[in-house]
This record gives sequence, C-alpha cells and structure tokens, in this order.
Amino acid sequence: MARKVSPSRIGFMLCCFLLPALIGTFASFSIPAPLVDAMHQQAALDAVLAAPNQAAQQAAIAALQGAVDPDTAAIVTSGKGPLPARVAAAIANMRRETVAQARSAAYKIRLMVITMSVLGAIFGIVLMGPDRND
Repeated sequence: MARKVSPSRIGFMLCCFLLPALIGTFASFSIPAPLVDAMHQQAALDAVLAAPNQAAQQAAIAALQGAVDPDTAAIVTSGKGPLPARVAAAIANMRRETVAQARSAAYKIRLMVITMSVLGAIFGIVLMGPDRND
C-alpha cells in the first residue's frame, strides 16, 4: 500500500526550514553593528585632530574615554610621540578590533543559522517519519 503524506505535514516541514531562514534574515541586521561602532569611534578620533585650539583638543581627548574602546583611548591619552601619530595608531588599533568583532559576529550568526537549520531538518524528518497508526 502506498504511503500517504498529509499536506499539513508537508507544510510543517516547510516551516521547519523557513524558521532558520527568518532567523538568518533578522540576524543579518546585527552584522553592520561593528561597522557602525567603528564609524562613531572614527568620528571621535577625527575630532581630536580637527580641534581648532589646544583647549578644544584637550576636551576632545577627554571625550575619547566614553566614545572609543579603552585601549584605543589609552593609545591617544597616554601614548608617546606627536598627537597625529598617536591618533593614527589608535585608528589602526580600532580598525583591527572592528575586523575582529565583525568576524566574531559573522561566525556566531552562521553558527546559529546552521544549528537552527539542522535542528529544523531533524525535526522535519522525525515528523515526516512513518505514521504511528500504520
């Protein structure tokens, strides 16, 4: 006798695969977060160099503590050498950290989507398995 698979089971199986797709779609919105953070940090570092006078420059340097990562701020505030060189070193450090954060976020998102896809497939296979009433 031929096996009959109900349309509701097929629909539910599709949902098992659509759920990871939706999770991946929503998770993709968090991918630009490190880039947006880097843009704000870049603006704070640029403000140090663009300050019109010494007082404004000192205020911009003091504002770095809350605007950039602590290690990036430390390069500017307690580093040795001319200020433009310290800011350039801080920008390079900030960019390295941004790349590391972006790679970490991408890895976590991929891992989440893969895990949900595998779990959805396993759940769908179990659901599409033989009827208990046969």
